[in-house]
Amino acid sequence: MRQFNDDGGQYEIRGMSGANVQHSTEEPHMATLPMPIKIEAIPSIYLFTIISRWISFNCPFLSKISIMFPSTFLVLSSIALGISATAGDLHHQSPANPFTLGFFGTPEIRDSINLKVKGKIPRWVSGSLYRGAAATWDSGNYTSEHWFDGFSRNHRFEVSDGKVSYHSRNASDELQDFVRETGLYPGGSFGGDPCKAIFGAFQTTYRDGINPVGNVSTDTVTVSFITNFPGLDRNVSGTEHGPFVTLVKTTDGNALQQLDPVSLEPIELFTYQTTNVNITDGKTCAHPAHGKSGEIYNYMLNTEATPPEYNIFEVNSSGKGSILATITDAPAAYIHSMFSTENYVILIVWQSDFGKKTSKPYYNVLDNLKDWDPERKTLFYVVDKVKGGVVAKYTSETFFAFHEINSFEDSDGSIVIDLPAMKTNAFLEAARIKNLRTYVGHHNATAPHDLAGTFRRFRLQDYAHGIQANGTLITRPAVVDFELDFKSGNIELPRLNQAYHGKPYRYAYGIHIKERGFFTDSLIKVDTHTRRTNIWKPRTPHLPSEPVFVANPQGTCEDDGVLLTMALDANRKQSVLVVIDAKNMKEIARAEMPLVAGFGFHGVWGNN
Repeated sequence: MRQFNDDGGQYEIRGMSGANVQHSTEEPHMATLPMPIKIEAIPSIYLFTIISRWISFNCPFLSKISIMFPSTFLVLSSIALGISATAGDLHHQSPANPFTLGFFGTPEIRDSINLKVKGKIPRWVSGSLYRGAAATWDSGNYTSEHWFDGFSRNHRFEVSDGKVSYHSRNASDELQDFVRETGLYPGGSFGGDPCKAIFGAFQTTYRDGINPVGNVSTDTVTVSFITNFPGLDRNVSGTEHGPFVTLVKTTDGNALQQLDPVSLEPIELFTYQTTNVNITDGKTCAHPAHGKSGEIYNYMLNTEATPPEYNIFEVNSSGKGSILATITDAPAAYIHSMFSTENYVILIVWQSDFGKKTSKPYYNVLDNLKDWDPERKTLFYVVDKVKGGVVAKYTSETFFAFHEINSFEDSDGSIVIDLPAMKTNAFLEAARIKNLRTYVGHHNATAPHDLAGTFRRFRLQDYAHGIQANGTLITRPAVVDFELDFKSGNIELPRLNQAYHGKPYRYAYGIHIKERGFFTDSLIKVDTHTRRTNIWKPRTPHLPSEPVFVANPQGTCEDDGVLLTMALDANRKQSVLVVIDAKNMKEIARAEMPLVAGFGFHGVWGNN
């Protein structure tokens, strides 16, 4: 609940266990107050203002009555608050189904708090885990339609000497304020309601090579992290230094957000054009590929060109951008990740094609996707990181995917690509926030909202001879080396020991589904040599998130380390940070959080 004091109008939000959450000199937006409200906790000096603002925002007809009949104001106010506690503010009412708690708004904790640790965290686990998620999907009378469209929040867990501290920070407050006040979303989204979109009324400035300074929090950048982004200056709080020089958040678009790696305070919004790459603005992916010296590799999709253009570009270790290749023979598609070996970057154009004739492209991504075509082939393009240019092209049967597990150049002259493959892109529609709030946690043998794909290995054979003597690119089949059975080997949000990324490896980790309908209920370890799996699933129901691998600095084996996963403990109705031995997939410790953290996507670890 929120508690108020009389010291200069300050207030602080308190989480589920009374932890100090936030200090602000602004008045609270009443549409976001968690319910029920304990009236006795609010000083009388604020009561009239609080209730009047709530009524004017949520019940305008009551506001008019209160003006005509002021003597009945407090009675109507009490009625309004009662309505809100039941049907009027469903956005913030705790759902009966605890599995869906992570898809509702939760408190922000700006001041670091110590978490209660059960078990023993190894002393060598010393550093910070950053996690991205949504603060909420609701703002005033507006609800984001899709899981991917939440209002961003970032989390930081600091681990040292077996202890864990935690804080969080919202990163899209200016955007959320506008949406709360208008009930409309300013611009495009992934799956938003076009009737609730407004264009031109709210402008965001990005530092982009023309504009020298970008806004701070007028966009929501929610997906993944880039650490030590080349060319950015250090910017941290006070004299304390985090594990990174810079910390940048990404999304599926040409929008990046620099964060303070210590306080998580949003610093600036910018685009890839700041690298001086001569490239037309367009769609890009949240997971760029990386090079040995800190280089970044991504694509920019220009859908205005005919035919559409994928410009594959590099940002070098000095922060300068250049185009490596331009691809014009592939359909324009929603592609979430780039793939990378030591010497090559691979663009996989799976099926999620833009251009549905009945949609209006500027509304959102989801409504602009064409219907599934079982005959549409998947395309693989191999680009040389050093020399540039497409050096090989492959095709396979159609599928959809989000992420790379790993890719590497094998000794037999092929490029190996591991990924979680989905039969169709139906998950994109199933991940609407209404569906997740309704169906997660209910057994369903064919649940389309389950976040898991099939572990599949492709081989791109003889990639070194992909061009004929006359310069013509040869199109060859991408061979499926093996695929695990979905029931025992499904995986998503994959991670591995980062020392083996882009190289031959053995072990992969990710979220897993044992009981269909629960979105994610366990973690999996895949042995790519034996093709056996090992599962972590606690005795009581949990919804775990992406497992981040932390390597033992003294370790000699690939799987010598721990996994860190932020999970929702459905019985406690609170989130926990779970520490799992990566060798045997046994839990060794957990740090209990005083609240539920929104269910998000990705994280990154930095050693102290």
